[in-house]
Amino acid sequence: MKKIWLTTIAISIILGTARAQKEKQFGRFDTRVEEKTVVEFEPTKSNIPPPVLEKPIEPKEYVVGPGDIFGININAVENMYFTITVGPTGDLLIPGVGAENISGLILEKAIDILKERISETYQNTRSDISLTNIRTFRVQITGAVKNPGFVNITAITRLDEAINEIGGLHRYADEKELIIKRKDGSGIKASLKNFVTTGSLDDNPILLEGDLISVSYLDDFKEKEKTNITFKKVPVLVTGFVMNPGAINYFPGYSLQDYIGLAGGVSETGDFEKAFLIREGERKDADLNTIVLPGDHIFVPESTFNILFGKNSLLQTITTFSSLLLTYLAISSK
Repeated sequence: MKKIWLTTIAISIILGTARAQKEKQFGRFDTRVEEKTVVEFEPTKSNIPPPVLEKPIEPKEYVVGPGDIFGININAVENMYFTITVGPTGDLLIPGVGAENISGLILEKAIDILKERISETYQNTRSDISLTNIRTFRVQITGAVKNPGFVNITAITRLDEAINEIGGLHRYADEKELIIKRKDGSGIKASLKNFVTTGSLDDNPILLEGDLISVSYLDDFKEKEKTNITFKKVPVLVTGFVMNPGAINYFPGYSLQDYIGLAGGVSETGDFEKAFLIREGERKDADLNTIVLPGDHIFVPESTFNILFGKNSLLQTITTFSSLLLTYLAISSK
């Protein structure tokens, strides 16, 4: 009988060791992680194609600025045609006539001034002046957008088009609260939600040089938004029964479910519904839609079914043990 008990204890130790090795492999609370890099979004590089006009440019509304290109035809003794770009200081330099600063003027007024300058040099002549291409410039977009930063736009680009150029709004952006700060200190409030629902162009204005567009987060996310810059390099840890356990770069607004997806999803033996969050060393009550913060640890446990019936499960361990015990008893009885 003593031999039976000694054999039973030895078998239990062997099976227990095998079980411990399995848990160590999958890291039930294993903090060893393989550093993984999630490709972070890069700043948009836009080669702006010729602008698509929503309507003909209105000379009484369009504001001239550096980069605008004019075609000038002077009917003198010899016909002369020039293609001239408004310089960085706002001057348009016409050969034989001189420079005229037209930046900030309405297109109609700028053309009238240029024609008057030409007539002073070339008397009794007729000149034709037209805007042949519109300028491009950069504006800055900050806040709840996918790739905050500078974006190249044209002089007829509207707010929604500029935001699309940098990847669109953040998933928790407040579409009803966008602020455009002009370089003269004035400000404009816009609502893209109102623009979409009503078509109001007042809520989707044309942007100007020097504009700073600020997109707000929804109220329940504003505190978390503050961590976007400070903790950008602090990863989120996803371990347990997932396909690719490891550290994943922090993305504002992503939920527990999102990070499990970034880790390749739950393995065949994991329990998606029982995944939980560890924050600052303490287990937190959370569901799959809980917003994750920098430094959080997400753990996906093994499914109950797999613990009871899977490979190396409790049932299999008992069955193996029983089989070995019966075999031993059968041999001992001979």
